[in-house]
Amino acid sequence: MKKKLTRREMIQATAAGAAGAAGAAGAAAMSLPLGQGTPVQGKKFFTPAEFAVVDELSDMIIPTDERSPGARAAGVAAFIDARLAESFEPEPPRWRAGLQAVEALSRELHATGFMASSAEQRLAVLTKMAAGESEPKTPAERFFREIKGSTIRAYYTSKIGIHDDQQYQGNVYQNGEFAGFDPA
Repeated sequence: MKKKLTRREMIQATAAGAAGAAGAAGAAAMSLPLGQGTPVQGKKFFTPAEFAVVDELSDMIIPTDERSPGARAAGVAAFIDARLAESFEPEPPRWRAGLQAVEALSRELHATGFMASSAEQRLAVLTKMAAGESEPKTPAERFFREIKGSTIRAYYTSKIGIHDDQQYQGNVYQNGEFAGFDPA
């Protein structure tokens, strides 16, 4: 004999199932470190050529050193790509225009595209873009501010940026003298 469910029991069961599914999906999404679970072939906004330029520029801004891996290892370009794909703001057209400005500057300086240039030529392009950071006048200089800010934001919210570079150890008791506000 089948037991009839009351309306209240049906609503409770439905709510519990929905809450459990949402919680599991959220936990799975939050357990992936930045740069993992987002393969390069899964680009959402950038074309493969644009992705390569963003990946190279971000890795030049925060390169691998003896202390920690760089922006490429942290998946910065994939993070920026995903963020732009989900953006409701007018950022995507600015990024496309900025990437075109990088290509134009590279052609102006070296008569070749950015990714086709040598490492020294790419550094010269980045240096020229960064020279006007405080008061950008050209599209490439304005784009440098955009990509630098996005690279820093993505890197220092990644596992590599937080734990390897900043050596964050979580909420642990700190002994010693620390600069800061003294309420006394």
